Amino acid sequence: MRYVKIKAKSYHDAMMKLKMEYGDDAIPISHKFVKEGGILNSKFFGREVVELTAAIQEKKIASSMPEKKKHVDFRVGESEDERKVLTSQILSSLGAEAETAVRSTAPATYTVSPERTPVAPQPISEALAVERVPSLSETELSLKRLEKEFSEIKDALSSLIKAKECENRSTANAETEWYLEPYREILKSNDYDSEESRVILQELKNSMSQDDMKDRYKIEKTLKDLLKSKIITSGPYNLGHKKKVIMFFGPTGVGKTTTMAKLGAIYALREDHSVSFITLDNYRIAATEQLKKYAEIMKIPVHPVNDQKEFKSIIDKEKAEIIMIDTSGRSHRNELKISEIKSYADLVDYDFEKILCVSANTKKADMQEIFKSFDKIHFDSIIITKVDETNAIGNVIDVAKRFKKPISYFTNGQEVPNDIVLADPEKLVNLMFATTGN
Repeated sequence: MRYVKIKAKSYHDAMMKLKMEYGDDAIPISHKFVKEGGILNSKFFGREVVELTAAIQEKKIASSMPEKKKHVDFRVGESEDERKVLTSQILSSLGAEAETAVRSTAPATYTVSPERTPVAPQPISEALAVERVPSLSETELSLKRLEKEFSEIKDALSSLIKAKECENRSTANAETEWYLEPYREILKSNDYDSEESRVILQELKNSMSQDDMKDRYKIEKTLKDLLKSKIITSGPYNLGHKKKVIMFFGPTGVGKTTTMAKLGAIYALREDHSVSFITLDNYRIAATEQLKKYAEIMKIPVHPVNDQKEFKSIIDKEKAEIIMIDTSGRSHRNELKISEIKSYADLVDYDFEKILCVSANTKKADMQEIFKSFDKIHFDSIIITKVDETNAIGNVIDVAKRFKKPISYFTNGQEVPNDIVLADPEKLVNLMFATTGN
């Protein structure tokens, strides 16, 4: 009597292998589950198999198998069809009990017709399948399984990291928007619409680090610098050594006459230039009388003009260094009256400055129409009036930027000549922030 050990995936497979190798006289004694393979045969990540211990009678070892196999046709070659025939013959030689065990546990087998031709797929033993299909070594299989597990872990970690990054970005964006909210309100109060504000604040974010976006002082300074970069100013008017002609025009009621009187006082009283006034506003008696009163105080001559011929004659004969022309207010919708002002402007052959006066308390939509209408006169710069009467000045600044027109002065009261200020970007931006208490 000798003892043998058979290893297989299941107890049924072990019994079948025992019968195939040692015949029906082999006596199973015991079985247990053991681990086999693993990384470098360490059984780490090894697979679990059944180890069957059986007793074999010595005298039967030599005779049992040939007797069982004498009906198997070993002339079958190596083709797939021939292997199927061989499998069928083996099952037939094992008897009904083994065939039943094989069919209950294995995934596929084949049966043959009397002519030894395979005709239909049937369950066969996995043990037989392993013998007829080449496979990787246990170490290679274990390594591949380990590699697959590591790959899955890596993919899972990568997904977690991406999700965390998205969450962090969302949190950071929410914090950024919270810090920017006061400045969005500043832009809104200055008549910037939501899209204009979004574009400006996006420029702001692009120019600052994430850490700086948490510092209110840095945000305000950066936004002010950004707005200043969008403002064009012209500075004081260049006088030179030739006769200088300055014409003021704009909508009704913006304060053209008072603005001209303020600049006249600065040139005549502070800078000691010779100044002369011309008024084309013969429709409003009060406006003419007001200008005469200012001129009398400053000792500046005033010339009321009724037609273009008289206007041209006075311009040519006047010896003053600076001639300032006041016009009557015209609605931006009245194209005929605007064309009339242009016809006077076209008669001037000297150093000429054409100034559009606009009120800061004008809605942006109306401001755009005013710029568009008076641009037919090809004005050189603008003066913003009545800054002290509104909480917004960004409306004028933004429209001036769109039309590429510089801002020369702004007025902030009625007092002559004090309430007029030479425009520069910093002063204008500070006015925008001052309206909200910042």
